[in-house]
Amino acid sequence: MGAIPGDPVVLRRTGQHYRETATAIRTAVADLEEIARPGAMVSLAIDRVREDAARLASEIGGAERRYAETGDALVDFAAALEAAQEEAERAERDAADAAADEQAASRRASALREELRGLAPDAEASETRTLERSISGLATAAEGFSAAGAAAEQRHADALAARDRAAEVAIGRIRSVVEGSDLNDSFWDDLWSSIGDFFEAVGQVLLAIAAAVVGAILAVVAAVLVLIAAVLVVVAALVLLGLAVVAALVVAAIALAALVIVVVAAAVLAFIAVAIIAGVLAITVALVLIVTAALALILATVVTLAVLILSSPLFWALVLSAVTFLGAVLAWRVAIEIFAPTPEVGEFAPDENDRQSLAAWQRANDVERMDSLDDFVAAEGFADMMGGESQTVVDIKRIEGEPPRYVVTLPSTQDWQAAGVFFGEDMNGDGAVNDLDTNIVLRLFPEVRTQYERAVMEAMRQAGIQPSDPVMLVGFSQGGILAGHLAANRSSEFNFQAVLAYGAPIDDMAIPPKTEVVSMQHDGDVVHTLDLTARPPDTDTWSTYSVPVPAGTNPTTGQPYDAQPHNNAAYEQTAQDLLSADPTIDDGFSEFFGEVVEQEQYAFSE
Repeated sequence: MGAIPGDPVVLRRTGQHYRETATAIRTAVADLEEIARPGAMVSLAIDRVREDAARLASEIGGAERRYAETGDALVDFAAALEAAQEEAERAERDAADAAADEQAASRRASALREELRGLAPDAEASETRTLERSISGLATAAEGFSAAGAAAEQRHADALAARDRAAEVAIGRIRSVVEGSDLNDSFWDDLWSSIGDFFEAVGQVLLAIAAAVVGAILAVVAAVLVLIAAVLVVVAALVLLGLAVVAALVVAAIALAALVIVVVAAAVLAFIAVAIIAGVLAITVALVLIVTAALALILATVVTLAVLILSSPLFWALVLSAVTFLGAVLAWRVAIEIFAPTPEVGEFAPDENDRQSLAAWQRANDVERMDSLDDFVAAEGFADMMGGESQTVVDIKRIEGEPPRYVVTLPSTQDWQAAGVFFGEDMNGDGAVNDLDTNIVLRLFPEVRTQYERAVMEAMRQAGIQPSDPVMLVGFSQGGILAGHLAANRSSEFNFQAVLAYGAPIDDMAIPPKTEVVSMQHDGDVVHTLDLTARPPDTDTWSTYSVPVPAGTNPTTGQPYDAQPHNNAAYEQTAQDLLSADPTIDDGFSEFFGEVVEQEQYAFSE
């Protein structure tokens, strides 16, 4: 026996997403039907749009039924799965209790048999009968406990069977609505077949896949809306330009009229002036007509192209294909991250042939004190260079004082192999776990424990960090994302007292007030804006510093800092500049200032 796998909360949330999608489709169908309703306007373009709207409303109406029935099936299955898990858990507890009771009765009966065998030959007959009755009663009780255990095991099996029946019903409902829809094709048949297999294997992955697909659809729709807005802006700009040209010509005409009045006043030049003015007016009129005609032609062309593109089935087919491809890739990467085992974590041993890694390791271990904001940023740079693309290296330093205090430095993204699908490379290559996959999962699915997170937690345990020991997390870019994620979602496992994150989108993370947070953001660094959230207001425990990229040259690359706003060296210079302007900005981290009494680097890879 064992716990029935699956996450009813994930399934229920996925079903609700599908229901919401069905409602959105229903609204879109109503809007399209309204467009398709005959009206007073008549033209070839309007008729074409109305016909396409009617056809599109009819086609996607079937999609609404598919999403609605799929959402209902998922919600119903979530309830059945939850009930089966609860019954299985009760049965497992009952079976364990029965087994313990049976063992206790058997041991007691064995002890009494030994006592019976050890009685003297002249022992009282009543004593013998008492022992025999006790042994018989214990044997009967053991049989009862055994029967109770068997009944509990049967209840567990029945719960599993109920789960399987509910899954088959849900799969049947989904297949029924998919196979009965006019939208079927070989791709959708394969996709829903895969979803059926997914139901039987691991229900909890459905949320990740469904949420990824829905998120990709919303992203594409947003991109289409931005494109439409851009077209409208261009049209408006052209109209304004035409008005400006006309206004300029009118002013020019008025000026010419004034010139005519002045010239007419001069009798000697009257004839010549009249001829010149007539010629200029003729040229002006011709220019006005040419410019007006050109603007009208451009405007008509833009509007016609926009209507043709948005009403083309090919355009929407391309959009659907792109959404499907991106959703499949995203779901694949998320599934790999979920099912990958926790990497093996061990002490880091630098490769003597890798000069950069070896030098970074030596500099990291030469650190004797941590006394300011830029010291933490410098340690982040060493962690990035120690690991590189081949492995992830986490630096853990113990600071003097009691209770033990630790600074855990998390490296930024070093392995971008997930993007290799666009360049014909292997997306599953071995290497550092602080890769593009982890970025995607950390931002889109915070409830999933990535390989990076699991390995960091294991490294902390190997370093001897206890749940109550104060811990400061330091991270740049992806390292900052993981730092904020751990403080927001794993504070029940370790005592995260401080977070330093920079160049990282953490503005929307629910980090508890007990954690001191300092976030640095460069103007022009787009990475920290990827959470699509405005900068949070400063509080007693959370300070955000949004500043321009510092002046000067990056000593590592030789390029100006403003050419690389998302760079650890640039943020180290920013930390120094901020401290020069206000030496108190890192006072919230003072608990983690002091002598480094112990330090170790831990390495792991996929």
